[in-house]
Amino acid sequence: MGRLTINTEKTSHIILVSAIILLISSLFMPLVLVYLIQDYLYLSHDKWFYVTPPSAYIIFMMGMVWIAIVLLIHLIIKWKFDFRFSGWITLFLMLGSIPFFMFGVSNYYYMDEEGLHFNEEKSFNAIQSYKWEEIKKAEEIFVKNDNGTTVLDQYRFTTMDGYVIDLPYDSKVQSNKFRILEKLQENKIPLTSNMGDLYE
Repeated sequence: MGRLTINTEKTSHIILVSAIILLISSLFMPLVLVYLIQDYLYLSHDKWFYVTPPSAYIIFMMGMVWIAIVLLIHLIIKWKFDFRFSGWITLFLMLGSIPFFMFGVSNYYYMDEEGLHFNEEKSFNAIQSYKWEEIKKAEEIFVKNDNGTTVLDQYRFTTMDGYVIDLPYDSKVQSNKFRILEKLQENKIPLTSNMGDLYE
């Protein structure tokens, strides 16, 4: 009987430590795991511009936090009530983390020779694609930073059906800027700018 108590306490300690590790690692592990999984499943040479949005990491992080919370709830129930089937219920509730992992991993967007492609966080492996010839116009959106300097903030693409795609101007966009401009020119997509509006 004493041995059973020791094993139970040992198991509780392992669960508690695991929950704490999950909570702490959820702050940085999604950056690694999402990248590795997406690199294996989706990334290819023909996708010359590929971005994982912050929402993918946040959703994946929520899955890790979900498991940690379920484990902590399991411990509280065991300590206070010693519910007989708490283990099976905990395992069942942990399955609730799977959609977070699935939707997080499948959230990305990319460009290739065909056009722009998006897999938003609200859908699982449902890629929304717009060919370059379906883009009606493009606009460079400039903003003034705190120093009063005008900087390029994003590219805004408007499709033939009125759908607006905002592409934040970051290091990845900067490194592919000439290729993006080349595709716009190749498909005769007009490129405008709001630079003049900032100085009116």
